[in-house]
Amino acid sequence: MTDPVAARRAAIAAEKERLARARERRSSQGQAGATGFGRRKWRWLGVNGDEAIDAVLVMLRDFVEAPTLTEDQQQTLERAVAGTPNRETLLPAVRAGLATLEPEVVLGHLRSLWAAGVRWLNERGSERCRILCSTAPGIELLGTRSHAVSGGQAFSLFATAATRGAIPLPNSVLARVLPWAPLSVIDDLVDHGGLLAEDEPWQARAEDEALYLRARLAPGTVGPQDAERLDWQDMLRRRAFLADETILRREPEDVWDLLYDVVRDVQLPSLDALDAVLPRAQQIQLRDLRSGALVSQWDGDSLRDRGLWKLMAALWRPSTTVDPRRSEFYALVALNRAYDLLKSGDLDGARHQAEAFTRERKQGSSLPGELMDEAYTIAAYVTAVTSLDAGSDWAAREQLALAETYAERAAENGGPVAERNLMHVRAWRATPKNKRGMMTNPFLEIGLNHGAEGWERYCRVLFREHEEQGDQAAQARLNLAQDRIDEAARNEAGFDVFFRLPLDRARYELPDAVPKRLVPPLEPMARRTALTSGADLESIRALAAVELLDDFRSTPPHLDRHGSTR
Repeated sequence: MTDPVAARRAAIAAEKERLARARERRSSQGQAGATGFGRRKWRWLGVNGDEAIDAVLVMLRDFVEAPTLTEDQQQTLERAVAGTPNRETLLPAVRAGLATLEPEVVLGHLRSLWAAGVRWLNERGSERCRILCSTAPGIELLGTRSHAVSGGQAFSLFATAATRGAIPLPNSVLARVLPWAPLSVIDDLVDHGGLLAEDEPWQARAEDEALYLRARLAPGTVGPQDAERLDWQDMLRRRAFLADETILRREPEDVWDLLYDVVRDVQLPSLDALDAVLPRAQQIQLRDLRSGALVSQWDGDSLRDRGLWKLMAALWRPSTTVDPRRSEFYALVALNRAYDLLKSGDLDGARHQAEAFTRERKQGSSLPGELMDEAYTIAAYVTAVTSLDAGSDWAAREQLALAETYAERAAENGGPVAERNLMHVRAWRATPKNKRGMMTNPFLEIGLNHGAEGWERYCRVLFREHEEQGDQAAQARLNLAQDRIDEAARNEAGFDVFFRLPLDRARYELPDAVPKRLVPPLEPMARRTALTSGADLESIRALAAVELLDDFRSTPPHLDRHGSTR
């Protein structure tokens, strides 16, 4: 029963039913019908009125014949049932008799005594009895916390269960309670921080519950097989993401779906959705990445995390020359920028970006050799092609000489493709300008990668676009490039007749790695138990009622002449 209002109503209904059964039992056994003298004897014992006397007599008849009682105790109880209770010996005999009953029966009798105003417990026991006899304790426990938690292990557990973990278990009883406490109460303690991993509660539970508690308190100790047993999807999906395995999408999307979309597939429209589901620490990291793209600056941890590079590059659209010497990430962005500018027809921009690689720098700022080979190849191409626009023959020859130097540097470790490119540049230098053929790569001229498949279809689409725009000059350039590609395709040498770049397209690709940052830490498994049921709470309450017998008075409370007891 998880609704506190419903729990209170159910407790009230149970109490009314118990009182009705007690009245029925008293009527079947006959009323006490105590005389004035008999009432006075009971009054000296703190039992005031016929209702209180009836409640005591009903209780006494439950254990008056208990075989475990001594002969003296039985005689004391029999005399009390007959109407002549002994002030000196009755209460110890009652305590012994109650100890022979089941916990639920003990609780019922203590409730009846409490309702009838019979106070046979000491001050400490009376305070706890008041709590146990309330229909739906909660505020009472919190209001008298210092007293309420001073009872035995069952009462301490009752205080915790009744307040849903708000009152923690004292350390003195924790080890004794953990083996038998309902799992829902343990979950209450976990939720309120009253139970920590250092307490190792799983040591006191059966195997399945022990695994569940480890997942709740010490998730790092749970392996993949145990996670499968628990069907702990959050942990399984996290492990699959970190292992770069395929994860099945959920509906609605969870953090792992969104991380895959944003970080691995670079779906920028999902950024805000990811931001909303990330824990605070990773949310701050994501926002730092986004703000870093505005100023072209990221912290060292982000730059070292290769799994973030694709996202960082997608967020960053540099409009000025990028310094490749800042880190390998900046070098990859710079190389791709130079290549994109070249394909878009901005040869000057591509040249300036490529020269950022080729300029001499101080020692200690070296870049990977394969990136430098690609940069020298771009520099050689744009320098050679733009030599046609030089102001004089001397300047054009100087540019071709520089292009040859770049091509030589690329050919040192660039392989056969770089060597063919060097041969092209040397052939251009050796051929007079008026006899030299076109130096441009027609694929790059029309915005395609060298040797791209489907170039014919692409050219038809692009031609129609130029036609709609009325750009006849662009149509003419496209026709010329298409003719050159078509002619090369029929040639034995194929597309090797063109200066080729990139040397290796894979060198331009940003790493497809699993990020180390932005990944939320492994969180403890969410609670799977319902709130403590009314039946479990009543069972704990009954055990706590048995503990009250330790606080039973040995002599009746003092009675003054006005009838009050203390």
